[in-house]
Amino acid sequence: MHDDFRAFADEVRDGLAEDETEHKIFSLFKPLSAFEEQEAEWLVDGWIPKGQIALLGADGGVGKTTLWVNIVAALSSGQRCILDPPDYERTPAEVSFLTTEDSVRKKLAKKLRLAGACAGNIYTPDFLCDTTGALRDFKFGSPLLAEYVRQTRHALYVFDPVQGFIPPDVNMGSRNAMRDCLAPLIALGEETGSSFLIVCHTNKRKGASGRDRLADSADLWDIARSVLMSGFTDEQGVRYLSNEKNNYSALQETVLFSIDEDGQIVHMGTSWKRDREYMQDAVNSISAPKREDCKEWLLNQLDEAGGELPTREMEHRAQGAGYSPRTLRRAKDELKTDGKIRYIQTGTPQKKAWTVKLTDGQKLIELPPTTWTPWNI
Repeated sequence: MHDDFRAFADEVRDGLAEDETEHKIFSLFKPLSAFEEQEAEWLVDGWIPKGQIALLGADGGVGKTTLWVNIVAALSSGQRCILDPPDYERTPAEVSFLTTEDSVRKKLAKKLRLAGACAGNIYTPDFLCDTTGALRDFKFGSPLLAEYVRQTRHALYVFDPVQGFIPPDVNMGSRNAMRDCLAPLIALGEETGSSFLIVCHTNKRKGASGRDRLADSADLWDIARSVLMSGFTDEQGVRYLSNEKNNYSALQETVLFSIDEDGQIVHMGTSWKRDREYMQDAVNSISAPKREDCKEWLLNQLDEAGGELPTREMEHRAQGAGYSPRTLRRAKDELKTDGKIRYIQTGTPQKKAWTVKLTDGQKLIELPPTTWTPWNI
């Protein structure tokens, strides 16, 4: 096997003799012993690794910009950010942010100032000075972006949103295209030690979680070494920031926060719930009023029918009333848990019927055996 490979390599080498650039690829292969083992380092401990790509995803209106502004301000000034433990201190560092959505002059400069940023340590392109349109070529994989990172070597580069920095000829739905597009960024991080925070939108598809929650390209999930997902909790005004993926550490505890009237983050505590659970809570919250209506309707149907109805008949009536099988099932389950209905099987399972259970508040009433009931006739 080894001899065959050497013969093949010799043939390839001979064929590339006139092209030294391609020929050098063979010198890039090294024995494992030539690689030094290194421990992961962190820009934001446990959340954003040094020299790697981190991803921040959320629905519109949750506060993605407010979150990265909080992180950028803390890095630039040496202060604590929302993701740091209490009394955490850091050395001020230079950072860059690039955004195609918000105006620096009309919004972000003030937002960063209120967050305590050191303006002299933060860099961003001035589109008003770009009279030639050169910044339009500032995309992932471009020589211009690579040279900027190599020359500046800032601690963090923020790209908001990802769509603004994907070359126009790259299909975000193509796995190979996205990997090729972001591969140079991965190499740049390893070379310079700089970290990259890519901001992306999420979809609102019911039941979606994990990598399926990312809009346009789920491959971003695979490329990132740490994934942060944000959304709303079921408590008014309270949001969450969940560490959904972490290649170099255990998943961090979810951070709860709100946004004050100045557009600044207020820490509200922590939780071990994840994005998937909060998303499910949201689905349940939306469907709860419909379910309560269904429960009342169901009890009325049983009452009008003398206390019992075959399950198939109840399902047929529910469909006609506009209640989905899921809503009906959950309404039945809650009524059964509350002791308001129970299943009575008469004959075969195909003839199973529901029966209202007599209650006095939360206490069951024990009736004499001779008491007439709708199912003993």
